[in-house]
Amino acid sequence: MGQPIGLVVDGAVVAGEAGTYEVRNPADPHEVVLEAPAASSSQLDAAVEAARRAQPAWGAMDAEERFDLVRKAATAAGAAVEEMDLARLLTREHGKVLWEAQFDAGTVAGMASAFAPLAAEVLAGRTLPGQGRTTRVVPEPHGVVAAILPFNWPVSVLGNKILPALLMGNAVVVKTPPSCPGAVLAVTAAMAEMLPAGVVNALNAPGPELGSALVAHPGVDMVSFTGGVPTGRAVMQGAAGALTPVVLELGGNDPSLVAPDVEIDDALAEKVFGATFLTTGQVCMAIKRLYVPEAKVPAMVEALVARIGREVVGNGLEPEVTMGPVHREPDRRRIEAMLEDAAGRGATVHRPARLRDEAASSGGYFVSPAVVEGAPDDASIVAEEQFGPALPVLGYRDVDEALARANDTSYGLCASVWTGDMELAGRLSRQLEAGTVFVNAHGTSAMDHRAPFGGWKHSGFGVELGPEGMLAFTRPRTILEFAASEVR
Repeated sequence: MGQPIGLVVDGAVVAGEAGTYEVRNPADPHEVVLEAPAASSSQLDAAVEAARRAQPAWGAMDAEERFDLVRKAATAAGAAVEEMDLARLLTREHGKVLWEAQFDAGTVAGMASAFAPLAAEVLAGRTLPGQGRTTRVVPEPHGVVAAILPFNWPVSVLGNKILPALLMGNAVVVKTPPSCPGAVLAVTAAMAEMLPAGVVNALNAPGPELGSALVAHPGVDMVSFTGGVPTGRAVMQGAAGALTPVVLELGGNDPSLVAPDVEIDDALAEKVFGATFLTTGQVCMAIKRLYVPEAKVPAMVEALVARIGREVVGNGLEPEVTMGPVHREPDRRRIEAMLEDAAGRGATVHRPARLRDEAASSGGYFVSPAVVEGAPDDASIVAEEQFGPALPVLGYRDVDEALARANDTSYGLCASVWTGDMELAGRLSRQLEAGTVFVNAHGTSAMDHRAPFGGWKHSGFGVELGPEGMLAFTRPRTILEFAASEVR
């Protein structure tokens, strides 16, 4: 059993009135990691009401004073990660390898300082002088923000949502991912200790009912959600009754185009591997489809197979393990079915990684990472988001054909181009249908927090990060001031 972890309501850490439920280790489902608290409907009401009471004073606070408190809260979160060994807890409840958990759990500490200058820029507003009047455009906080988190990078996404929301003057109610809530609840509790009561609250429950009730709650003024497309649609439907604004960051089927001028070598394979298989491929912006000139497909597959051959799959707490399980058993079955479908349609599935002996017998949700060669475009591994450790390598005859196939998807989160031809890179960057396009890079390690991040098409709408992401947590107020002589 893990250490006791509670909900955060009105500045206090409390037990769940709806009892507890078991959170188990994806690497060893026999291990109960923690007894997670389950919030009642009355605790949901209490959290929202606390946020509504706290927000007016929080929003009216001098911005620099508010920024300072948020920075102190983020620092306290970083201290809690170390003192409570939350990275180890995150590995056990999530499945990701320990170094990834350390990075995920440790990001919040530095985020507030990085985001504060962007918040200050946005809060300055705009002044528009005119003859006989001055027009001021002032960003105002929405009020109470519901932040609904995904399971894959729960603590990092927590920071991406609640830190901008707090800096801009909102109060927050966090809805944790129920399958791995522990680290998020602990980090949120540490932050809440440094903030006025009610400014930050965190709720958890095993099923979807709590999230649905939070989205539709009349006391919520905005919803920020990261997750899959079906749940994103449900969030929109739930928010529609009260016309609550939403920001949705949903899934992706990210294409990556290797141009004809690029040499296929180990360095390229290493970059593609890192952008594809981080967190066992469970990253919305991971490369999901790799387009390579037909003549270079064998070399690309060979280089990727050699790289994957160095991977050791198992429990992420073991020092030699480099890739953990997927997070849920249904995901394991879905990914294996995709690979079986591809093989049945003539593709070659390469799976050279080593699975530790004890992992093979633990019942964990392990998926040996795969490179898929020769899958048709309508195979599920190509047409759908696999969200797991499998990469189809797809040959093309010319770049425009590859572009058309890359854009032939309902998703539009990220895309990438690998080339030394900057003119070609510029053209493809403008023609790829994605909210973020990388050139000679891809994924989380290449992100810039100063720029907005958001999806096109079914990958969502609205943005996080950058000044635009800060503005998403505000609503504009226009004030038109006329000279006193105009009223005489």
